[in-house]
Amino acid sequence: MSFRAQLSKAGALAASLLLLSACAAEPSIAPTGAVTEVTVTVAGMQYVPDTIEVPVGNELVITFENTGDVVHDLVLDNGAGSMQVFPGQAEVIKAGVIGAEVEGWCTIGNHRAMGMELTVIAVGG
Repeated sequence: MSFRAQLSKAGALAASLLLLSACAAEPSIAPTGAVTEVTVTVAGMQYVPDTIEVPVGNELVITFENTGDVVHDLVLDNGAGSMQVFPGQAEVIKAGVIGAEVEGWCTIGNHRAMGMELTVIAVGG
């Protein structure tokens, strides 16, 4: 086996181990079976509300209504998010079971830098 092939195998093994250790480090969150539903709208370059409190273990479902006058989206750092939502349109985001703080923002242009951010706060637990 060539050195390059050995190096490639070693890199794949290291990446697999890193992924497994990251998964093992995630704390287990016991789902409560309850759902927290929130509507988020747009006012200028801000989400309203920009802070969402969710009991630990609840599933979060966000209805994102673009009440602004330009295209926006809402993505969360847990991987959930919307597509581009045009003014007057809405999209439902299933954010999953909440066990820790989650950040959200608009990925369009420089909207995030202009203040389009929100925080999901895990309450209790």
